[in-house]
Amino acid sequence: MLVARRLTALAALFALIFVPALVGDAAREHRLAPRAAVTRTATVSDHAGDAIPFSTPGHGARTSFYPSTAPRELLLSFDDGPDLSGTPLILKELDRRGIKAIFFVTGWRLTGRRPEDIARRDLVRKIAAHGHLVANHTMTHPDMCKNPDKQAAEIDDNTELIAQTTGVRPLLFRSPYGAYCRSLEQTLAMRELPDIGWNIDPQDWKHDDEDAVFSYLVNKVQQLQGRGIMLLHDTHSASVHALPRFLDWLARENERSVRAKRDPVQVIDYRAVVPKRPMAASGLPELVTALAADAVGSVAIHLPR
Repeated sequence: MLVARRLTALAALFALIFVPALVGDAAREHRLAPRAAVTRTATVSDHAGDAIPFSTPGHGARTSFYPSTAPRELLLSFDDGPDLSGTPLILKELDRRGIKAIFFVTGWRLTGRRPEDIARRDLVRKIAAHGHLVANHTMTHPDMCKNPDKQAAEIDDNTELIAQTTGVRPLLFRSPYGAYCRSLEQTLAMRELPDIGWNIDPQDWKHDDEDAVFSYLVNKVQQLQGRGIMLLHDTHSASVHALPRFLDWLARENERSVRAKRDPVQVIDYRAVVPKRPMAASGLPELVTALAADAVGSVAIHLPR
């Protein structure tokens, strides 16, 4: 009985230590890549709060990520949710296809005690439980460079809210409106939060036209080279309903590409953009080794002769 109890304790300790590291913390297995080269239309100001204009709207050219590991890659991301109507439909579609995405959530949707507030918190937990990454999109969705005094609170309050809701602190950030300035860069650097941009944006917030979103996505992905980060909103029905059509088209297009011996588009997950953070020394590996040796020794002592 003593041996059995020790082996059971050892197994539980192993699961506690190593399973989260291998599964729940798989996103930590990637290092933060250097920033991609940026083409700017003006010189960066010496003032910390001054905005930095970019030639590409949405700061897609500023997106930091590993170099592509395939000729054509696509990462899906969704902003502004969770939404009780749109998000469940997107989750169902992604789950059906085994696709993992990033959901950049706004904190104000997770506060309050009304039934819908509680339901949105449950929905964020479901996003995380289904293997997607829940990331920080601020509390109230302000322009962070027009409101530099609010940067810390907007980021930190949402980080804590996401952590309380899901049990995991967010590893990524996306700036509302693609705002980018020196002060925001410094604020995020202090928190080791990479700011993830995009380079495929149908601007679904401007209209409610499913066909327009679908046509845009098809056109952009047909021309895709390297890595594309797609920005959709689970709060806008045009994107919610265009997504299944687009993914069906992509599956057919990839089949055609393979038959024609062209490079297909590989749908990748968030691990391509999550930085690696080394685990702090805890002494736990040594404890596991000691318990294992103790358990093995106990088994040897109590073997029948």
